[in-house]
Amino acid sequence: MSLILKNILLPLAAFNLEVNAEIQGRVTAIFGPSGAGKTSLLELVAGLRSPKSAFIELNGRVLTDVSQGLFVPTRHRGVGYVPQDMALFPHLTVRQNLCYGQKSGGDKAPLFTFDRIVEVLEIKSLTQRGVTELSGGEKQRVALARALLASPVLLLLDEPLASLDRKLKARIIPYLARIRDEFGVAMLYVTHDRFETLALADEMIVLIDGKVAQTGPVREVFSRPANLQVASLFTVETILPGRVVKNENDLLTVAVGSSLLSAVPQALPANSSAVHVCIRAEDVVVARDCDSPNSARNHLPAIIESLAREGPLVRVELNCGFNLSALVTNQSCEEMNLKSGDNVTAVIKAPHVHLIPR
Repeated sequence: MSLILKNILLPLAAFNLEVNAEIQGRVTAIFGPSGAGKTSLLELVAGLRSPKSAFIELNGRVLTDVSQGLFVPTRHRGVGYVPQDMALFPHLTVRQNLCYGQKSGGDKAPLFTFDRIVEVLEIKSLTQRGVTELSGGEKQRVALARALLASPVLLLLDEPLASLDRKLKARIIPYLARIRDEFGVAMLYVTHDRFETLALADEMIVLIDGKVAQTGPVREVFSRPANLQVASLFTVETILPGRVVKNENDLLTVAVGSSLLSAVPQALPANSSAVHVCIRAEDVVVARDCDSPNSARNHLPAIIESLAREGPLVRVELNCGFNLSALVTNQSCEEMNLKSGDNVTAVIKAPHVHLIPR
């Protein structure tokens, strides 16, 4: 899939949505806080908004070109759209909702037959029921099925799991993965949920206040945020001021207070030593004894300040000359008998120390 978004300009209440991006991934997450312009961008691709400026091209076919007065109507764009409210018709049965969205001739494409789609999304038993009789998860699957029955080239999903609790999200995500893998339909997936993004997307665009803050492969963007705004959005637990004091043997030495950390060389401005040091809690290992061989470059003596249970994990707040957060499993916490006031070692690999210029 190739989607070109060029010279996008859409005035919104608080700011202008301004986007230039080229999307190639199977599933691309449009990630950002509420009110960042994510839904508006999806609506532009769907042809539901008229921008001040835009060039939108899907797989070599121009959908919108304001400069040429070209605007392909929504129904002819080859996209399937699942809005946040799912837009199911409450006065129709599930089958009637599905047939309403079915593209004429869609049954000629083996992947997009009615029977195939209701089988994959496991909704055959629901087809005679009314929409008001469905659970949240069932409604979500019906909305996905209706969008797929339009035989789309691109599926637009606007925070499809936002109204579901974590347990129900975990049940729906495999259905989305099956759509991705079995139907081969590219997706633009609007979300502000890290779990959903990591589970489904291979590329991501980070939107903040209507501007593209960062793009790239999902895991790379999450592990190496481009600036403090993005780092805060991703809830990087430890963000501290630091200073690069040495660069040798393919390692940077960074001073954080009275402590020294090793990091791999990163794209920093020339002759710039002032940095923000970013460390994710999941990248910190808490150890009782670090005398055994370990490839990690950073071994910091620390005192446990507090422990807090977070589902299957325990958040451990450490003092190692600076405040540092770590996440360990409940089992590890029990096996090491971790308690407030204990002396431990915080172990961090050099690639997990991310630096942002100050």
